[in-house]
Amino acid sequence: MNSDTGIVPIKIEFFGIGTIEGHIIRYIAPFSADAIIEKLPINMRGRFSFGSKNYWTLPGLGIFKGSNPKSVKEVEKGDIIYNPKTDELVILIENMQMPNKVNKVGKVNSNLELLLEARNGLNTKISKKS
Repeated sequence: MNSDTGIVPIKIEFFGIGTIEGHIIRYIAPFSADAIIEKLPINMRGRFSFGSKNYWTLPGLGIFKGSNPKSVKEVEKGDIIYNPKTDELVILIENMQMPNKVNKVGKVNSNLELLLEARNGLNTKISKKS
């Protein structure tokens, strides 16, 4: 971890289709970000939001960290967010407005279109980049 900036590089592996890189940004939502970092590596089955390909979600993280002063509804393509209402980690494929306030915890750097090849139930692993 780069303690000067509070940015933790991560890689997100979609088994059988490839890997994308990103980072967790601690200073945006420190409680949520720290809870996610402590759980790394996270290995779960991901899925798309119901009926659309607006975001990839990893439901049931088990961290239950609430909203914070920087929580937002407007999110952007490439954002990694934690939704405290549903306890899920979400990677945005499109700009959108969420139904409730969410905590931005990071950003995907590249290869976001790789997600469009994923199918519901695909094993997804998020780990610190070495």
